Amino acid sequence: MMSRCSIRACIDVCLALALIAPASAEPLRDVSTGLAIDPPEGYIARTIAPTPTFVVRFEVKKPSDRDTGCQVAFTPLPQNAELKQSDINDIVEGPRWIDLARAAVAINYDVSATDRFNVNGIGGIAMIGDFKSRPGLPARAQDVRTLFMLVETPKGRTTTICVGEKQNFDARRVEFERVARSALPPR
Repeated sequence: MMSRCSIRACIDVCLALALIAPASAEPLRDVSTGLAIDPPEGYIARTIAPTPTFVVRFEVKKPSDRDTGCQVAFTPLPQNAELKQSDINDIVEGPRWIDLARAAVAINYDVSATDRFNVNGIGGIAMIGDFKSRPGLPARAQDVRTLFMLVETPKGRTTTICVGEKQNFDARRVEFERVARSALPPR
């Protein structure tokens, strides 16, 4: 028969193991749009409030993230409905669309890189940007870097925006791309 001390020690060990185990989360799915995410290991996802631009948003972060991590969001684009995915890929991977997307981000960011980005046959782009200095922007904004990843389907645009510390951004970029690839855009 186990003593109270043995039971208590066993419970303490189980709690400690639970705390050091990698964070995992259940997949999330928005029924109205079909946007879903199965967060990569070490990340937790939760639904957050929509905005005028994004009808669905998920926050995807590590438990240790405070003001860094990712958001995955969806914007319906009815004008895409009559297009095939291959047609949309041709448009969003073309120089004109890339220039327009870069110009939109460049309003608030110094864009240092723009690359094509593809998720399961869905075309898009990835851009890296640093906040432009401007009055009213917190000093903290100069310490972080942002990765924007946009893909489009006949239903609309899925945007993944991830923010990380500048000093270790290259290492986190790999994780951020895993977050974007774990999102299932509405089709």
